[in-house]
Amino acid sequence: MPGSSRITVHPAICDGQPTVRGLRVPVWQVLEWLATGRPESEIITAHPGLEPEDFRACLAFAAQRLKPLARTQPAAPDQNSEAWLLSRQSQWLAEQEFLKQLWERRAMSGQPVVQAG
Repeated sequence: MPGSSRITVHPAICDGQPTVRGLRVPVWQVLEWLATGRPESEIITAHPGLEPEDFRACLAFAAQRLKPLARTQPAAPDQNSEAWLLSRQSQWLAEQEFLKQLWERRAMSGQPVVQAG
């Protein structure tokens, strides 16, 4: 995944949330700053450890997490099997849980939550 070396997860840093290079800057925070239109230069001034490439890495990380599973070939009969469907459902639920945890941590931080749209 592009930029993946810039996104790190460590249990002792930000409660295991994905962060930018272990700088204690959570990915969700960077995404929120960008979503609210805060200029990258202003973010870097406030957080000197961040680099322009970190913004692209955060966006790529979010896109990868939200991207549906890619099909490498046309649907095969085994993809209609119960085992495949359960596996796919499990992956989808894991992604949903990940996003829910990010959202809850954001809401618990006491800062306003950005509304989509």
